[in-house]
Amino acid sequence: MKPIPFRIPKTEQTSFRIQVDEGQHFYDRLHYHPEWQLTAIQQGRGVFLVGNSCTAFQEGDVFLIGSNVPHLIKNDAIYYTSESPEVYSISIFFHENSFGTGFFDVPELSAIKQVLEEAQCGLRGVGELREIVQKEISNCLALEGVARFQQLIAILAGFAETKELEVLNAEAFTYSSKEEDGHRLNAVFQYSIQYLAKKIELEQVAALANLSVSQFCRYFKLHTRKTYMQFLNELRIETACQLLLTQERTVTELSYEVGFNNLSNFNRQFKKIKGRSPSEYRKAFRS
Repeated sequence: MKPIPFRIPKTEQTSFRIQVDEGQHFYDRLHYHPEWQLTAIQQGRGVFLVGNSCTAFQEGDVFLIGSNVPHLIKNDAIYYTSESPEVYSISIFFHENSFGTGFFDVPELSAIKQVLEEAQCGLRGVGELREIVQKEISNCLALEGVARFQQLIAILAGFAETKELEVLNAEAFTYSSKEEDGHRLNAVFQYSIQYLAKKIELEQVAALANLSVSQFCRYFKLHTRKTYMQFLNELRIETACQLLLTQERTVTELSYEVGFNNLSNFNRQFKKIKGRSPSEYRKAFRS
């Protein structure tokens, strides 16, 4: 496996592409493309890896991902069974020069240009922005020509004018052009997601990358700007967030399900990453 350099199909009649993804689960391989990607999740839950960050996603979430930022969407386990609730999302793909060279350089679009630069860190819409973008991106499907173009600009203006944005990475993130690096990262990410409930040793993931433990630790920190254990804890906590909102089980039971072998460590890591305890998180966000 390796990150796939996607080529987004375009037609002669459009300067950007609107794509509907539906089915049992979303595409779950690490990939990248030169286009910016604006995605509205309308059905489906799981973990979204963008750059070196992982965040739980659910229905209603919207993301703006920069050019050549590696990403993958991994649905919860039920979506890989015959009982999958099915997924549905709408995405818009557009290139830096989709509307002509220097299009975003005009003064009137300076705020949009800035938010597109910030999208290299990965952006997630929160608050009212989520509802607005969901509605506007759905409307795009019924529009054509100038009306569809105007709707896209309006959506991007909404991102540029709001403060309801969560930045997913502390620094701008772009894909390493070395194929071997992509192969290693994808293998490590996939293994971590698949076996997060089990005890994962550094020796195991180092072997996947065909590196010694010390080499792997340096490699992973170089390419993701965090240690592997930091990444794994974040992945486990984000998975726990989904379970807290969708399962009736106790916090203790859920902590073991995402790979923590004692409750105190789970609570400590959860509060460090999310800024509140698991019980407070469930109370605040469960609908």
